[in-house]
Amino acid sequence: MRQKALVFLSAAALVFAAVAAPAMATPLALDGSWVVLDETMPVGGFFAGSYDFTSSSNVDFTITDWAVVSDAFNVYDFGVLAFSTPLMPDWNVLGAAGAFTSPPYTSDPDVALASGNFSSAVYTFGAGAHSLTIQDYHIPITAVGAGPFPDGTVAFKATTPEPGTMGLMLLGGVALLALRRKND
Repeated sequence: MRQKALVFLSAAALVFAAVAAPAMATPLALDGSWVVLDETMPVGGFFAGSYDFTSSSNVDFTITDWAVVSDAFNVYDFGVLAFSTPLMPDWNVLGAAGAFTSPPYTSDPDVALASGNFSSAVYTFGAGAHSLTIQDYHIPITAVGAGPFPDGTVAFKATTPEPGTMGLMLLGGVALLALRRKND
């Protein structure tokens, strides 16, 4: 009897550890490639998992809605709100007097980012370690007078300054120091 209780408690501890363990973070490449997510969620839901990166220089993080216009996002770094994308009008009120009869759609994050109708932002994270989670705080409606879509869509990418750009900045700084020293 005692052995069965020990086996049961051990199994319960393993189940609890599996449930209580935090989700594994996904490393975020800093090469400017898009990460595209489409997940079932309610308004205010978080996309699954976190995205981690560490950099010795600043990182530009670009985020955009990419499928149906009107998703808007909060981005958290280690659980603290870093920034939000702007709340955009729902698709039925975009254009002249609600010109759209169905939602504007694109499957290309670059098109969404350039359009001006999709909520987007670029935020610069400082050098160091970061762990990002993304919340969809507004999901567009499915039809006029209807509720929101059952899913959230987001695309994001991270880039670091190119080595050539950093070299030019360093060279410019050295030139400025030389000029200042010459004038002193």
